[in-house]
Amino acid sequence: MAGENVIDLVPAPGGQLRPTCGGGPANTAASLARRGVPTALIGSVGGDHFGRQIWRRHIAAGVRRDWLHRTDLPSTLALAVVGEDGRADHDYWTNGTADFAWEGRALPKPDPARVDLVHFGSLAAYLDPSARAIEHWVNRARRAVPVSFDPNIRLSAMGEAAKVRERTERLIGLATLVRVSERDLARIYPGRAVDAIAREWLGAGPELVVVTLGDAGSVAFHRNHVTEAAAPQVDVVDRIGAGDAYTSGLIGWLTSAGWMRLDRLAAWGNPTVVGAALRYASQIAAQACTVPGAP
Repeated sequence: MAGENVIDLVPAPGGQLRPTCGGGPANTAASLARRGVPTALIGSVGGDHFGRQIWRRHIAAGVRRDWLHRTDLPSTLALAVVGEDGRADHDYWTNGTADFAWEGRALPKPDPARVDLVHFGSLAAYLDPSARAIEHWVNRARRAVPVSFDPNIRLSAMGEAAKVRERTERLIGLATLVRVSERDLARIYPGRAVDAIAREWLGAGPELVVVTLGDAGSVAFHRNHVTEAAAPQVDVVDRIGAGDAYTSGLIGWLTSAGWMRLDRLAAWGNPTVVGAALRYASQIAAQACTVPGAP
């Protein structure tokens, strides 16, 4: 996993803000590690109180921290504004924070004998200098192992929609598997149909494009099939981190089942295999919706 750690300031009773650990790749890593899937996070952690909170989170979850660099810089903050449907919009404070200070750092070379996949996405894949470092690393890694990409579009931090769309399409070409939300697609492709976008992305290189649809479930697009899965019905507290949890379930299931290898990608053309992965991921995401903040 490569990307940022963020402290989400989540509204709490009494008008208070509760600081919780977040960040797309960090959430995905923690979710995988808690379920016993060996996971390492490549990134940076701030030297403030929040940074220590983030570090304790990864220790508790079992995330490997060999490439998690501790700095004196402050942590990235995000104010989460939760709507009536449980979905959150975020305002970010990213300038001068630890999560994007990647220049001059050596990133590990993925060894397919020890590494099943590389996962990246979210803010660190879009904001320089971390974005340049991650793109270069992923471009090398994809020759050895599958690459998973979750754009996690946040225009309030990433910038103008047209430029974010261009960047996203560039990164899509490096990925083997893409997980994206319908809401994220609407942010950079307003008015366009989900299936048309997914098929365009398939033509750019990925083997599988999975779109999460909120209460409507999820759908996977492969050159040989389109496979859907329903969303479990739960009492939603909020949906913060649900997409990251879904991603962890998706890549975790494919890895544990033995299909996360470049020489076994043909199995992704089997709708039975993909359907089982979608259903498992949906269960993990549903559980995330039952607790406040990222799980």
